[in-house]
Amino acid sequence: MKKRIIDDVNRTIFKLLSDNETLQKDEKLQEMVLYALGFSPDGTLLSGGKRLRPLFCCLCCGICSGKYEPALTYSAGLEMLHNFTLIHDDIEDNGDVRHNRPALWKRDGLALALNTGDLLYNLALTTFIEADEESGRDGLRHMIHSASRLFLGQHRDIAFEKRTDISESEYLHMVRGKTSALLGSSFALGAAAGGAPEKTVREFEYAGRRFGIAFQIRDDYLGTWGDREAFGKSVTGDITEKKNTLAVIYTAEHDPEFREKWAAYDGSPDRVAEFAGMMERAGAPEYLQEKSLTYIREARETLDLHRKDNEFQKVMDELLDSMAERVK
Repeated sequence: MKKRIIDDVNRTIFKLLSDNETLQKDEKLQEMVLYALGFSPDGTLLSGGKRLRPLFCCLCCGICSGKYEPALTYSAGLEMLHNFTLIHDDIEDNGDVRHNRPALWKRDGLALALNTGDLLYNLALTTFIEADEESGRDGLRHMIHSASRLFLGQHRDIAFEKRTDISESEYLHMVRGKTSALLGSSFALGAAAGGAPEKTVREFEYAGRRFGIAFQIRDDYLGTWGDREAFGKSVTGDITEKKNTLAVIYTAEHDPEFREKWAAYDGSPDRVAEFAGMMERAGAPEYLQEKSLTYIREARETLDLHRKDNEFQKVMDELLDSMAERVK
């Protein structure tokens, strides 16, 4: 089921990008957009993302309607929007690697990558217009609001790097925009494409947002204790770039020595193990795991209000079970 959905999502994305009039006018620009989405020019898949947001969108549609195909265009738009954020995120974070491949800006230069990301945002919005025409719903308006929350969350994430006094509450407000908003939209648009009433759409969005918080907390965990090959990007960058992850925030609240050293830290790579060790001794890995499981449980409880006895529900349950232990 998962493979069939993802294969159909990939076909939908590739067709939309291949048929786009703007991209057809410049072979290099089209190649860059396709590369960012994980395709070679002929449609062959490169190493890429998990298509998690499109998958959830299609599963929610299937839970509500018994079929996932009505959500494919929304799913394609979600993946385009997500990868627009990744292009810009790599530039903002000075990230060299994405999905075990050179980040777009490292491969093609900063200016071209920025422009490609901007175009990808436009392509996403155009795709949502097409999806709205198919579904009769107002997904574009929803996504514009969601994107605003996403940009606010990213601003806070970047601004937090200059501070050493971030609270867990501030962190969670940031995550509700940076990661949670788009996952909430994935759940909501899937339900909308499946014909769910607005109240149900809002409840699916709530579940997706709770899952999004859990996903980011797990991402923070992997950003320090993950395996680089499995994770697909650096597992030392969160420390050397002095990111205020939940692990850092939790440890600083429980260990004054860590807080003092972290404030004076200059980003030297040879001290990564030292800081990771201090976080481990404070119990940060266990705390992050506990928090992640709590948010997943809340997401599941909300989804259970609309539980259906179908194959989409089964796959959703399996995904929620597996995400807390993900390694990439």
